[in-house]
Amino acid sequence: MKIKEFAIFLALDGKAEEAIQFYQKVFNGKLLFKITNQEFKEKLNPKLIIQAGHEQYISHSVIQIGNFQLQIADNPIYPAMTFQQGNTISFSLLTDDVKTAASIYDKALEHSNSAIVHAPMENEFADFSAVIRDPFGVLIQITKEKPFEN
Repeated sequence: MKIKEFAIFLALDGKAEEAIQFYQKVFNGKLLFKITNQEFKEKLNPKLIIQAGHEQYISHSVIQIGNFQLQIADNPIYPAMTFQQGNTISFSLLTDDVKTAASIYDKALEHSNSAIVHAPMENEFADFSAVIRDPFGVLIQITKEKPFEN
């Protein structure tokens, strides 16, 4: 089993662009990737419905800080999420293959106090995408990304 990357993911409900600028400046971070909801719709999912006023919200971004990646978005981590302080941070785990992603997902669910938030699925950006809440209340996003050209 090989984990490709392990990152902290922040969901910021309209404050992502400000956070990107802040973390780049404070930690001398390098922006590796950024896509708005509108760009996501245009490039990946023309049927995506975007809430009015959220077109320029950040759908996803990645900042390299030393050997660490910080992922930031405006959108909720899962569709039914209500933003409240404390639930806007999660672990984001990227794997090289679906088998590894599924294995990590299964192992995390072996604990009786782990819960499925978003069952594994394929979507526009991933061959495998799932979210669980671990026994300590932390959301863990498990993803095997599809190749994407910016």
